[in-house]
Amino acid sequence: MAVEAVLTTTILDRIYREILYAENKLTMWKRLLLVRGAEIVVFLLLTAIPLEINNAYALGLLTLLAVYGILLIGLDVTVGYLGQINLGHTAFLGLGAYAAGLSVSYLGFGVLGALGLSLVVGLVFGGILALPALRLEGPQFALATLSFSALTVTTLNEWEGLTNGAQGLQVARPDLFGLQLNAQNFYWLCLIFLALVWLVMRNLLSSQWGRAFEALRDSPIATDAMGIGAYRHKVAGFAIGSALGGLAGGLYAFNFQYLQPQTFVYDLMIILLLGIVLGGRKSLWGAFVGASLIALLPNLLSSRIVFQTLSILGFLLAFSAGARCLVKKKTKPFQAIAPIVAMGTLVIGSLVVKNTEDWRQAIFALMLFSVVVGLPEGLMGFASHFLAQLFRLAPPSLPEASPLDTVLVNKPVDGEALLELKNLKRYFGGVKAVDGISLSIRSGQIHGLLGPNGSGKSTVVNVISGLYPPTAGEMLLHGKPLPTGSLFKVSRVGISRTFQNLQLFAELTALDNVMVAMKGVYRSVLPLVLLGLIKEEEKRAQADSLALLTLVDLKDLARSKAKDLTYGAQRFLEIARALARKPDLLILDEPAAGLAHPDVTRLVEIIKRIHQQGVSIILIEHHMDVVSELCGMVTVLDGGKIIADGSPDEVKRHPKVIEAYLGTPDDEAAKALPASDAPLLA
Repeated sequence: MAVEAVLTTTILDRIYREILYAENKLTMWKRLLLVRGAEIVVFLLLTAIPLEINNAYALGLLTLLAVYGILLIGLDVTVGYLGQINLGHTAFLGLGAYAAGLSVSYLGFGVLGALGLSLVVGLVFGGILALPALRLEGPQFALATLSFSALTVTTLNEWEGLTNGAQGLQVARPDLFGLQLNAQNFYWLCLIFLALVWLVMRNLLSSQWGRAFEALRDSPIATDAMGIGAYRHKVAGFAIGSALGGLAGGLYAFNFQYLQPQTFVYDLMIILLLGIVLGGRKSLWGAFVGASLIALLPNLLSSRIVFQTLSILGFLLAFSAGARCLVKKKTKPFQAIAPIVAMGTLVIGSLVVKNTEDWRQAIFALMLFSVVVGLPEGLMGFASHFLAQLFRLAPPSLPEASPLDTVLVNKPVDGEALLELKNLKRYFGGVKAVDGISLSIRSGQIHGLLGPNGSGKSTVVNVISGLYPPTAGEMLLHGKPLPTGSLFKVSRVGISRTFQNLQLFAELTALDNVMVAMKGVYRSVLPLVLLGLIKEEEKRAQADSLALLTLVDLKDLARSKAKDLTYGAQRFLEIARALARKPDLLILDEPAAGLAHPDVTRLVEIIKRIHQQGVSIILIEHHMDVVSELCGMVTVLDGGKIIADGSPDEVKRHPKVIEAYLGTPDDEAAKALPASDAPLLA
């Protein structure tokens, strides 16, 4: 009977796994058909339009849509992924346009050569601007890019010997391999470039590069600490977006065949930003929808019937979304009601206003207000959520987790000196936060670092991890000098850390938070990434990341965004992300801070599992019960100096430790120190 029961259980388990596999495959095909099928259908429809419509004006608008699509995809890299307000994108459009026009006129380039030059010009000037500008943040960065845009327009306008200045530059449109590029053929050429840019950027933004772009927007400090390199990824992202701006400029020049510097001014930049906001950030579809709106809508609004139709559809959309949010209490009443009122005003205006062209700016303003307030993720952000619910699309299935032993393979020899600090000092003005610390961290140990608030323990780990450079002293890892003053370089040599104040990538899922930090998986060069030839790397990174999420009991929350996790889960996720660096030394900076007792118990078990994998740990903690259970060696700091060193029981009874915490060294105070349950420092 026992054998029959085992066989029955095995058969049922196999059937269940087969059903689950079939369901995952069905979900994958549903998603593939919906997303990829929509892309194919849209591009086929756009390709077929000239076969039915031979109107030069209509083809001109569709060509402009394709050009703006490329332009906005490039702009979205900076605005959507890097989170920076870029007011200089029109400058790259202008530089690319003039590069194409002048290369044809003076150098005899063909269309493809001129467009290649436009792309290179955008890439080079984007990189040159990014190097200083991306050291700035927020308004300063916006002003830097705005200044570059103004300087570009002034240069194009004043360099009359080359650009003809305000008189304008005539641009010839050469043949393409003997094929005359009339309006129809040139539209198809622009559509081909849009499709190529779409494919390439989809591959790039869904790869480690895209995750890195999003990560550094949420936390540049954590991005460096995870060995990603915030600054270099910012520069690369901005340069890539600028290159697409240059390419769009080349197509723009051949489309209009006449250029004037005043075309590429601030007004056009505002329209482009409106397109990104209306369409939706961090989305190729959002860039396409935004391009459609800014290219076609001004002309469509000239028709009163079209204006009325769009107004009514917009009102119904706002009413539906607002009513649902009010019922489910997902947003504040203002966010739900304001778009309804704005679109209702637009409906009334469509019935009253006779000449819509006179009210075009007001119409755009009301539409923008409705989207920004009611749909902060843009039209495509709302549409993606709606379609996912309509077609019941589950997230893509996950691979099997890798064996943990293949992810964390660090097995150090116990007792060897791993990290040595020699007379380490860190001063802030006249404050001696760390004042001559000498300390040795041994391989295979969990070394506790304790001290009252202001004792210098956080400063020590900040110096070790590269957040601060030391004022004096020496740090050795495996007997070699440890890099100083660079989170990125320290992470690369084998030290990883968590933060006292959480530094997660809030908009990324738990899985992507770990994947973005994964070490030793991503080896493909950029051209292979752009061609989408990295599927095996992505699967390996997913499987390894799932192993680490399993280690911290978060595998079931892999597809949840970090910002939606509980505080305890966020703490555990930060540990898993730090482990993705496969460190020789892991620094845990007060991981139990703010955790409830059940989560503290889970934390202790997680740290034990990590230690069993051979990872050496520095643990900064105030909970003495946690320290006593985990640490073999404890160092206590006070006033930037070491006051005690030894086992948890030894330092807990040390007179200087008692004096540092309670202000008295007598025996009664020693007895007052907590033994297990209470925190060492309240």
